[in-house]
Amino acid sequence: MYLEYFDIKQTDWSPATVATMLNRLQGSGYRGLTLEVQGVLERFVQFRPDRALEVSLRGTERFTEILIPPAQPQTRVIIHRPASEIARVLVVGRNQHEVHVAATAVKMHLEQAMGGKLKDLITDENGRTGLTRFRRDVLPALGLLGDGRPSLRVPDGAALLKLLRGQPAIRGKPTVLASQISALKLDRSVEQMREALEQLAADGVVERWYVVLCSEGSHWLAVSESPDEIKAYVATKVACPHCGRRVSEEKSDTAYRMSENGQSYLSQNRWLCDLVETTLRRLGVEAVTVQPGGQALDGAACYHGLVLVFRAREGKQSAADAKAVRDQAQTLESQGWRTHAILVTDQPLSDDVKKTGITIVEGVSTLEPVLTEVLRAARMTNLQTLLPAIFHPVSVSVTDLIPADQPQTVTAAN
Repeated sequence: MYLEYFDIKQTDWSPATVATMLNRLQGSGYRGLTLEVQGVLERFVQFRPDRALEVSLRGTERFTEILIPPAQPQTRVIIHRPASEIARVLVVGRNQHEVHVAATAVKMHLEQAMGGKLKDLITDENGRTGLTRFRRDVLPALGLLGDGRPSLRVPDGAALLKLLRGQPAIRGKPTVLASQISALKLDRSVEQMREALEQLAADGVVERWYVVLCSEGSHWLAVSESPDEIKAYVATKVACPHCGRRVSEEKSDTAYRMSENGQSYLSQNRWLCDLVETTLRRLGVEAVTVQPGGQALDGAACYHGLVLVFRAREGKQSAADAKAVRDQAQTLESQGWRTHAILVTDQPLSDDVKKTGITIVEGVSTLEPVLTEVLRAARMTNLQTLLPAIFHPVSVSVTDLIPADQPQTVTAAN
């Protein structure tokens, strides 16, 4: 279940205004529960030629309507009055795309019905005010202001760097030759891995060197960052000191080596933090901030009024680490925020860590399922705060349901 919502503020929410809005939606093909009830009431109430929908909408301060869009029968549009000058519109559906399409269409119809720019009347949309408070108040308090960490534009960049880290060291740095990329054993084609390594080189976390190798002993005969320098060397008549062949007959290759930035990226748990951030954004979380290497936290996010605080580290994590994350969440709770604490690591944790009561992610393969469930629960909780406690359909006076007196006919005596 996914949702979007927006609040419309104006002083006039009279029965006539609400009726105009609903009639516009009905004319556009929306099926409404209030409109259906209105049709049923017409079979019971006293007939009045001037009876209109607005007559049954007396008491619009507690009005609620549930509508089905014409092209999306699995989506619901809920309109109610949470405050005197506010009408709230919620769109609830099976996936984010359907919800967004339906919300956009509803805005267009309401703008036509209300005769003005809807954006000038919307006071909050999808919790924007909460996101502003999160960025303004929460992130500075947690010390999460960003640190200019290198960004990986390659989806599998972190996994590729970890595999590169395990390669033999040449001149002090883990290195792989382009001709031996398949040794990295990543679930990608050789060409895809070559393209990824080229992008990592552009990002500055991998070094790219052009080399000439002895055909027999694989000794490095020449190495340079410039392909032109290698071409000039190969064009000479120099002989290989190991096999005696001219260097023009030897093998040319490209070497990818872990740079200092790459080492730092892995050693300071940046790859795991980036994985958490990427997963959250893919699941629809807009406000995410990551700052690896903090004392207690490595990042925080805000989603449907819920603040997620997390620690994402390689290796063993202690109960004290988990409690530090929990304490940060409890501090925010005392300030009125709904919070959820998460500890992410790449290996199993001990029972004393699990007993701290926070969400534990053991291994990156379980990260997305765990976060999916956390975000689903956040949407459900937020929905309960956005909906009215009680459904209030149209109102009708009980006296209108009582049959009218029949006129008596007196027969004259003969």
